[in-house]
Amino acid sequence: MPGRPEIALLGGSFNPPHVAHVMAAWWALATQGVREVWLLPAFRHPFGKPLAPFQDRVEMCRRAVASIRGAHVCTAEAELEGDPLCGKMARTLAHLREKHPGLDFALVVGADILPDTPKWYRWDLVTALARVVVVGRQGVQGGAAPALPDVSSTEVRARLGRGEDVSALVPRAVLEYALERGLYLRPRG
Repeated sequence: MPGRPEIALLGGSFNPPHVAHVMAAWWALATQGVREVWLLPAFRHPFGKPLAPFQDRVEMCRRAVASIRGAHVCTAEAELEGDPLCGKMARTLAHLREKHPGLDFALVVGADILPDTPKWYRWDLVTALARVVVVGRQGVQGGAAPALPDVSSTEVRARLGRGEDVSALVPRAVLEYALERGLYLRPRG
Protein backbone atom coordinates (compact mmCIF):
# COMPACT_ATOMS: atom_id res chain seq x y z
CA MET A 1 0.00 0.00 0.00
CA PRO A 2 1.73 3.23 -1.15
CA GLY A 3 2.14 6.07 1.29
CA ARG A 4 2.60 3.93 4.39
CA PRO A 5 5.67 4.70 6.48
CA GLU A 6 8.61 2.46 5.66
CA ILE A 7 11.24 1.31 8.13
CA ALA A 8 14.63 0.13 6.89
CA LEU A 9 15.88 -2.94 8.74
CA LEU A 10 19.61 -3.44 8.91
CA GLY A 11 19.96 -6.97 10.17
CA GLY A 12 23.10 -8.76 11.17
CA SER A 13 25.04 -10.45 13.90
CA PHE A 14 26.68 -7.13 14.87
CA ASN A 15 29.42 -9.15 16.50
CA PRO A 16 30.55 -6.34 16.90
CA PRO A 17 28.92 -3.51 14.93
CA HIS A 18 31.53 -1.59 12.92
CA VAL A 19 31.81 1.63 10.91
CA ALA A 20 30.41 0.10 7.71
CA HIS A 21 27.21 -0.80 9.60
CA VAL A 22 26.92 2.80 10.79
CA MET A 23 27.54 4.10 7.26
CA ALA A 24 24.88 1.75 5.85
CA ALA A 25 22.35 2.99 8.42
CA TRP A 26 23.10 6.62 7.64
CA TRP A 27 23.00 5.97 3.86
CA ALA A 28 19.61 4.25 4.11
CA LEU A 29 18.17 7.16 6.09
CA ALA A 30 19.65 9.73 3.71
CA THR A 31 18.70 8.11 0.41
CA GLN A 32 15.93 5.53 0.71
CA GLY A 33 12.96 7.66 1.81
CA VAL A 34 12.50 5.64 4.99
CA ARG A 35 11.17 7.04 8.25
CA GLU A 36 13.71 5.24 10.42
CA VAL A 37 16.44 2.62 10.32
CA TRP A 38 16.30 -0.18 12.85
CA LEU A 39 19.42 -2.20 13.53
CA LEU A 40 18.17 -5.74 14.02
CA PRO A 41 20.69 -7.90 15.87
CA ALA A 42 20.28 -11.63 15.33
CA PHE A 43 19.19 -13.37 18.51
CA ARG A 44 21.03 -16.45 17.28
CA HIS A 45 23.05 -16.84 14.13
CA PRO A 46 20.94 -18.39 11.36
CA PHE A 47 23.84 -20.69 10.40
CA GLY A 48 24.79 -21.55 14.00
CA LYS A 49 27.96 -19.46 14.38
CA PRO A 50 28.87 -18.49 17.96
CA LEU A 51 28.02 -14.93 18.98
CA ALA A 52 28.69 -12.62 21.89
CA PRO A 53 25.70 -12.42 24.26
CA PHE A 54 22.62 -10.85 22.67
CA GLN A 55 22.32 -8.05 25.25
CA ASP A 56 25.96 -7.04 24.69
CA ARG A 57 25.40 -6.87 20.93
CA VAL A 58 22.19 -4.87 21.45
CA GLU A 59 24.04 -2.37 23.66
CA MET A 60 26.89 -2.05 21.17
CA CYS A 61 24.35 -1.37 18.40
CA ARG A 62 22.70 1.32 20.53
CA ARG A 63 26.06 2.96 21.10
CA ALA A 64 27.00 2.66 17.42
CA VAL A 65 23.99 4.64 16.19
CA ALA A 66 23.37 6.89 19.20
CA SER A 67 24.32 10.00 17.24
CA ILE A 68 22.18 9.22 14.17
CA ARG A 69 18.73 10.75 14.38
CA GLY A 70 16.20 8.20 13.17
CA ALA A 71 18.39 5.15 13.86
CA HIS A 72 17.27 2.73 16.56
CA VAL A 73 17.80 -0.84 17.70
CA CYS A 74 15.07 -3.45 17.33
CA THR A 75 15.14 -6.50 19.61
CA ALA A 76 12.30 -8.34 17.86
CA GLU A 77 14.34 -11.51 17.44
CA ALA A 78 14.49 -11.94 21.24
CA GLU A 79 10.67 -12.01 21.21
CA LEU A 80 10.94 -15.11 19.02
CA GLU A 81 13.40 -16.93 21.29
CA GLY A 82 11.25 -20.05 21.66
CA ASP A 83 10.18 -20.13 18.02
CA PRO A 84 11.93 -22.86 15.99
CA LEU A 85 12.41 -20.30 13.21
CA CYS A 86 14.08 -17.73 15.48
CA GLY A 87 17.00 -16.23 13.57
CA LYS A 88 15.38 -16.70 10.17
CA MET A 89 14.71 -13.35 8.51
CA ALA A 90 11.46 -14.54 6.92
CA ARG A 91 10.06 -15.30 10.38
CA THR A 92 11.37 -12.05 11.85
CA LEU A 93 9.78 -10.02 9.04
CA ALA A 94 6.44 -11.82 9.46
CA HIS A 95 6.60 -11.08 13.20
CA LEU A 96 7.38 -7.40 12.63
CA ARG A 97 4.56 -7.03 10.10
CA GLU A 98 2.13 -8.60 12.60
CA LYS A 99 3.41 -6.35 15.39
CA HIS A 100 3.42 -3.16 13.25
CA PRO A 101 0.61 -3.57 10.68
CA GLY A 102 0.75 0.10 9.67
CA LEU A 103 4.38 -0.07 8.56
CA ASP A 104 6.18 -1.31 5.49
CA PHE A 105 9.73 -2.61 5.69
CA ALA A 106 12.86 -2.44 3.59
CA LEU A 107 15.66 -4.89 4.30
CA VAL A 108 19.14 -3.45 3.84
CA VAL A 109 21.68 -6.13 2.97
CA GLY A 110 25.28 -6.09 1.81
CA ALA A 111 26.06 -7.25 -1.72
CA ASP A 112 28.29 -9.89 -0.15
CA ILE A 113 25.28 -11.85 1.16
CA LEU A 114 23.55 -12.17 -2.22
CA PRO A 115 25.37 -15.40 -3.12
CA ASP A 116 24.13 -16.88 0.19
CA THR A 117 20.43 -16.14 -0.29
CA PRO A 118 19.73 -19.65 -1.67
CA LYS A 119 20.76 -20.92 1.80
CA TRP A 120 18.35 -18.55 3.56
CA TYR A 121 15.09 -19.93 4.86
CA ARG A 122 12.35 -18.74 2.48
CA TRP A 123 14.21 -15.97 0.67
CA ASP A 124 11.09 -15.77 -1.54
CA LEU A 125 9.07 -14.81 1.54
CA VAL A 126 11.71 -12.29 2.62
CA THR A 127 11.39 -10.51 -0.73
CA ALA A 128 7.59 -10.63 -0.50
CA LEU A 129 7.57 -9.08 2.99
CA ALA A 130 10.21 -6.37 2.46
CA ARG A 131 11.75 -4.29 -0.26
CA VAL A 132 15.35 -5.47 -0.47
CA VAL A 133 17.98 -2.74 -0.73
CA VAL A 134 21.49 -3.90 -1.57
CA VAL A 135 24.44 -1.90 -0.29
CA GLY A 136 27.74 -2.27 -2.12
CA ARG A 137 30.76 -3.90 -0.51
CA GLN A 138 34.33 -3.44 -1.70
CA GLY A 139 35.38 -6.30 -3.93
CA VAL A 140 31.79 -7.52 -4.47
CA GLN A 141 29.62 -6.77 -7.50
CA GLY A 142 26.20 -5.20 -6.96
CA GLY A 143 24.55 -2.73 -4.68
CA ALA A 144 22.58 0.49 -4.95
CA ALA A 145 25.09 2.42 -2.87
CA PRO A 146 28.76 3.10 -3.37
CA ALA A 147 30.84 0.33 -1.85
CA LEU A 148 31.21 0.53 1.90
CA PRO A 149 34.66 0.19 3.46
CA ASP A 150 36.10 -3.30 3.55
CA VAL A 151 35.48 -3.90 7.25
CA SER A 152 34.16 -7.11 8.75
CA SER A 153 33.21 -8.11 12.26
CA THR A 154 35.33 -11.24 11.78
CA GLU A 155 38.43 -9.10 11.19
CA VAL A 156 37.58 -6.82 14.12
CA ARG A 157 37.27 -9.84 16.46
CA ALA A 158 40.54 -11.30 15.18
CA ARG A 159 42.41 -8.05 15.68
CA LEU A 160 40.98 -7.55 19.16
CA GLY A 161 41.97 -11.12 20.00
CA ARG A 162 45.54 -10.34 18.94
CA GLY A 163 45.55 -7.10 20.93
CA GLU A 164 45.71 -4.94 17.79
CA ASP A 165 44.23 -1.48 17.34
CA VAL A 166 40.72 -1.40 15.84
CA SER A 167 39.91 2.23 16.59
CA ALA A 168 39.45 3.07 12.89
CA LEU A 169 37.09 0.13 12.35
CA VAL A 170 34.49 0.46 15.11
CA PRO A 171 32.76 3.45 16.69
CA ARG A 172 34.62 4.62 19.80
CA ALA A 173 31.65 3.91 22.10
CA VAL A 174 31.43 0.34 20.77
CA LEU A 175 35.14 -0.26 21.28
CA GLU A 176 34.99 1.12 24.83
CA TYR A 177 32.07 -1.17 25.66
CA ALA A 178 33.71 -4.26 24.13
CA LEU A 179 36.91 -3.62 26.07
CA GLU A 180 35.06 -2.92 29.36
CA ARG A 181 33.17 -6.20 28.99
CA GLY A 182 36.22 -8.15 27.78
CA LEU A 183 34.42 -9.15 24.59
CA TYR A 184 36.48 -10.79 21.83
CA LEU A 185 39.69 -10.72 23.88
CA ARG A 186 41.68 -13.93 24.12
CA PRO A 187 42.52 -14.95 27.65
CA ARG A 188 46.17 -14.50 28.48
CA GLY A 189 47.89 -17.36 30.06
